[in-house]
Amino acid sequence: MDDRYRALKEYVDLINLNIGDIIVDTDSGDIGILTKKNRHIDMVVDDIFTWNIKWTGGKLERVDVLEEEGIKLSIVIGTYDWHSVTGETYQL
Repeated sequence: MDDRYRALKEYVDLINLNIGDIIVDTDSGDIGILTKKNRHIDMVVDDIFTWNIKWTGGKLERVDVLEEEGIKLSIVIGTYDWHSVTGETYQL
């Protein structure tokens, strides 16, 4: 595994998403609230978790379900700002 990928994975693993967490799209300003976590069982790959998101702002056409790893990666690279209901935060 590439060292850059390993480092990025370590940062992603630090983030614990919860129902009620808020994500803010840093480009459009749209706000999303995580409303439900879903588990998809996959026999070949590890289980995949997705989140139902209620978006406000309406500047962009949005998908209401996103994969958890994609949300976390977007937080790490700065595409989303994350506001956790537990007070957790993430910054490099």
